[in-house]
Amino acid sequence: MEEIDLKEFIDYLLKELAVILLFAVVTLSIGTFYNLYLKTPMYKSSTSIILASENNNTSITQTDININQNLVSTYAEIIKSKAVLNKTISFLDLDYTFQELAKNVSVSAIGETEIINIDVLDKDARTAQKIANQIAIIFMDKVKDIYNMKNVNILDRAEVPIKADNIHLIRETILYLIVGLFLGILYTFLRFYFDRNIKNVSEVEAKMDLPIMGSVRDCTKIIKKENHGDKLLISVMPKSNFAEDVKTIRTNLDFSKVDQSIKTILITSSIPGEGKSFISANLAASFAQNNKKVILIDCDLRRGVVHKRLNVNNIGLSNLIAKGDLSKLDEYIQRCDVKNLDIITRGVVPPNPSELLNSKAFKSILKLLEEYYDYVILDGPPVTNLPDSLIMSNLVDKALIVSSIGYTPLSLLQNTKKSLENVHAPIAGIIVNRVPIKKGGYYYSSYKYE
Repeated sequence: MEEIDLKEFIDYLLKELAVILLFAVVTLSIGTFYNLYLKTPMYKSSTSIILASENNNTSITQTDININQNLVSTYAEIIKSKAVLNKTISFLDLDYTFQELAKNVSVSAIGETEIINIDVLDKDARTAQKIANQIAIIFMDKVKDIYNMKNVNILDRAEVPIKADNIHLIRETILYLIVGLFLGILYTFLRFYFDRNIKNVSEVEAKMDLPIMGSVRDCTKIIKKENHGDKLLISVMPKSNFAEDVKTIRTNLDFSKVDQSIKTILITSSIPGEGKSFISANLAASFAQNNKKVILIDCDLRRGVVHKRLNVNNIGLSNLIAKGDLSKLDEYIQRCDVKNLDIITRGVVPPNPSELLNSKAFKSILKLLEEYYDYVILDGPPVTNLPDSLIMSNLVDKALIVSSIGYTPLSLLQNTKKSLENVHAPIAGIIVNRVPIKKGGYYYSSYKYE
């Protein structure tokens, strides 16, 4: 059985608190609706009888008490016998069979006393009272017939109940709420236990055996709130924690090139939707802001979105490789709003992306660009089921793998690493995207900027 980190699970519970509360509200609503509109109210009326000595003596001996106590269990069975209940049904003209009435009648002795309680349930309060009193009367007559004794008397006659016995709104509301919370927590636990997506940075670090080149905090909410869309966040939010996260990745890459020069960087991922292009564009812009001449190439020839993110024309790489005329390379390089940053978009979707990326023309393009730029950043497609990034990984100085908290399956991330290692790719490390922002932390950095 997989070991569960309690702190990690509690953090997950807090994250899924809305789901747990939804379970509680739904369960409470269903239970309350059932109680108020679907559940048949049942009213309970009770009568009690007492066994006494049939002697006229005023004094009661211990023998009399012992005899009566021994008769209590026998009398309880007589009360629920066919002879008594069928006669009650006939006398009151009830719409009951013997079995149905027997289910609604309960008989109990009070401790070591000679008192017997007869409880009757019915959906009509007055009918419950009539049945309870009539059973007591018929039982007394039956005892006389069987034992020829007059040792049974009615102690308390049944009264008409005011409230339904099976509806307790306050108690049941609390019960439904507890059940709902339990179901919500159980559902969350099962999701947590069987969820194979990465849950935190520590898990990636422990199970991937690769350096964490940086973790990028989740900025999905701030993008929607401030309507940034596909804009470069590092440009529109230069003082944010997100900008600091990207700069940390840039710094870690700088420190990793102690023994070799890093000019070409491939950024890939395991599956679509992990934020690969988002990281690629912002990392390229970060290098450019650091007074480096940078070019970003959209090498995802199938689904590349760099042209949308940077708002440029989509006449790019596939068109250039297909024509093979490198003398016109400059015509496919586009400028953007960020100083020192140029772009080559993906171009039209070709029928043979892998062949284009494995061509001599593409390799020649990279060599030419390395001569003019400090950094050449390749936004590659996901590794899973596609050879494109594996092909390009042998053409670059370093490869970065982007993963996403709560989205990337750990098994696929491990397969991506293995696939890149199988082709001897120079893996620099992993970028962990969409790391949850801790509660109470404001997204913008508290540091002062000039």
